[in-house]
Amino acid sequence: MRARARDGIIESEIGTLAVGRRGVLLSAEWMVGRAAPPDFDPRDEIAAAFVEAFLRYFRGRIGADTFARLPIGEGTRFQCRVWKACQTIEPGETRTYGWIAGELRLRPVHCRAIGNALRSNPLPIAVPCHRVVSASGLGGYAGAKTGALADIKCRLLAFESSLRRGA
Repeated sequence: MRARARDGIIESEIGTLAVGRRGVLLSAEWMVGRAAPPDFDPRDEIAAAFVEAFLRYFRGRIGADTFARLPIGEGTRFQCRVWKACQTIEPGETRTYGWIAGELRLRPVHCRAIGNALRSNPLPIAVPCHRVVSASGLGGYAGAKTGALADIKCRLLAFESSLRRGA
């Protein structure tokens, strides 16, 4: 896959991802219906490291260490637990919200809270919430069940699946 970056904006066949800061918080956002990307400062070593990691990802160099050394962002204790559980899902695989509930020793009734935690994920792909699906289908992505963001989720899953098959 061809991917290139300039000023924190990463162009790939999957979509355009912008990396930067919203205030002090690091953010990676799909540029779908957004007025402006987060602020990117090339001197921001953490943001620049994420840009490099995203470029490796889009070029198919997905390894266990692609995002492992990078901070996953600020969130509540519950959100961070969900994000960490999500990071254990291997590229090309999916798990359900119920699986995450089990990993966190929660009851299935907590699946909606898990979905909300994933919706708040500030670093998609680094925290691979696209690998979490509903027990009855694809589920949502960044709060959308249809449209451009749902299409991005499908493309991410297809991309990772093709890498896993060696295509």
